[in-house]
Amino acid sequence: MAIPNDREMMDLIGDILSRDSRVDKGEIDVRVENGVVFVSGAVDSAAERRAAQEDIESTPAERIVNTLTLRNFIERTDEELVAAVKYALARDLAVDSAPVAVDAKDGVVTLGGTVASWAQKHAAEDVAWWTPGVTDVVSHIEVDGLVEPPDEPDY
Repeated sequence: MAIPNDREMMDLIGDILSRDSRVDKGEIDVRVENGVVFVSGAVDSAAERRAAQEDIESTPAERIVNTLTLRNFIERTDEELVAAVKYALARDLAVDSAPVAVDAKDGVVTLGGTVASWAQKHAAEDVAWWTPGVTDVVSHIEVDGLVEPPDEPDY
């Protein structure tokens, strides 16, 4: 497969972002120069910023410079952030929040513990990402009895 030129890369990224319901493409500016993708703008959540990054990483970009900022960012103390994530986890029906440990340091939430399924693991991670004030999520959640995630299907 030929490596796309800068214009083709911009079109490819624009198409990918427009198809991702987690991302508001109108909030994101993309520029490509010599194969380097520059991403800027302001998004509503750390989850949206992460989704845009994942989308762009799925392209043959040589390098990505991501300066997306969080709009309406809520700065919370570590204790407030832990409480907010725990509360959100407790309200989410897809997660058994009892075994999930939550810690926070400067906006970075660390999750730990063991859950019964991959769906619960991913749900807990998503809940943390969507909690206002979170800038990053580090997950050490394990799935009971499993060592590695199942292979992703090729569609």
